[in-house]
Amino acid sequence: MTISTNSQGLPGLLDFKKPDGLTVAMMLGGAVVGGIGLAAVILQLFLNGHAAFNTSSNVAWGAPIAFYLFFLLTSSGLSVIASLDTVFGCKVFYPVAKRCVWLAIITLVAGFSILALEIGHPFRMLWAMPTALQIHSPMWWMGVLYSVDLVLLCVKFYLMHTGDWHSKWAHNVSIASFVVCILAPGTLGLVFGMMAMRPAWYSPVMPMYFILTGFATAAAFILFLTSLLEHEGKPEAERRLYASVLPRLFFVSLLAVIAMRFGQILTGLWSNYEGLEAHWHALRSPLFHIEIWLGFVLPAILMASEARRQSRTMQAVASLLFGVGIFFARLELLIVGQVVPLFKGSFGGYAEYWPSATEWMLVPAGFGIFYALYGAGSWLLRLSDKPQD
Repeated sequence: MTISTNSQGLPGLLDFKKPDGLTVAMMLGGAVVGGIGLAAVILQLFLNGHAAFNTSSNVAWGAPIAFYLFFLLTSSGLSVIASLDTVFGCKVFYPVAKRCVWLAIITLVAGFSILALEIGHPFRMLWAMPTALQIHSPMWWMGVLYSVDLVLLCVKFYLMHTGDWHSKWAHNVSIASFVVCILAPGTLGLVFGMMAMRPAWYSPVMPMYFILTGFATAAAFILFLTSLLEHEGKPEAERRLYASVLPRLFFVSLLAVIAMRFGQILTGLWSNYEGLEAHWHALRSPLFHIEIWLGFVLPAILMASEARRQSRTMQAVASLLFGVGIFFARLELLIVGQVVPLFKGSFGGYAEYWPSATEWMLVPAGFGIFYALYGAGSWLLRLSDKPQD
């Protein structure tokens, strides 16, 4: 049984209450911005094909893959946060569980939409994946796991939405969803970490890095979005979640990311193995400094104080800064792994790459889809529902 905010509309499914101004702005703004981004990308692909992207034989994976990584890893992290209560019994997270599941679904949709515009023939996957069965490829497993992840998240959200939080069936779905949302980003990390021909990516730590940064980004997402909600009038436990638990969760995960990233940077700069000079090249990249100073250092300073952690303004600023930093970190990761040309080394110069205007238009396309769907969910799907004690 759930606490519902409104009983109008289609019983148990859609809640057609009057949306507030912020919700309307998200829906309309997201639809307009996303529509412009999608139209611009589709037009350029229709006119110029894949030449609209600045990829080449040296840099085969460009910005669309980085943007795809950002959304998919965030989705996995949101699913983990949603599992803290439904799987591990941490009831303090119940007020954000349903919201996290919806966010996990729409970030997957945004990421898949970006990937569909990059790979050219996305619908071929519908028959190629089940018939090819490339079980030795981590990329194949990544596609399978994220597809299963989306299905499980939709089932989990439906069960929550209809008030089924504690049945054996709901618990089993939550456990399966949690397992998949750990395996999926880990397998995505293997796609990069198993590339021995790309030394800057080749690492057994890459799966853990993807899981951890995905969780930290998810913590930033939910902290930012809940900081926009009105906390007055909420139960004491819920106010403590927003003012103390979520900010601390974000701060601890941020410190863990900083520690892991420091180890990666130090190890990469120390080694003289051929191909790892890409890490020295990265030090001159503005993307690297956006990641470190804007994405890590400033949010850590803002969240270091208990008083600032309880401020909704500081929560929003710190989480937004981290989100921007990790967004550009995904792009820097793609570039640094390919900047040393294959079979040539850096002696003949580094490969050059910067996203084209068409590639950058995928950013408003992805975030437009995300905010339009989040606004629609906030309006129609009672994202603040939680089970009764």
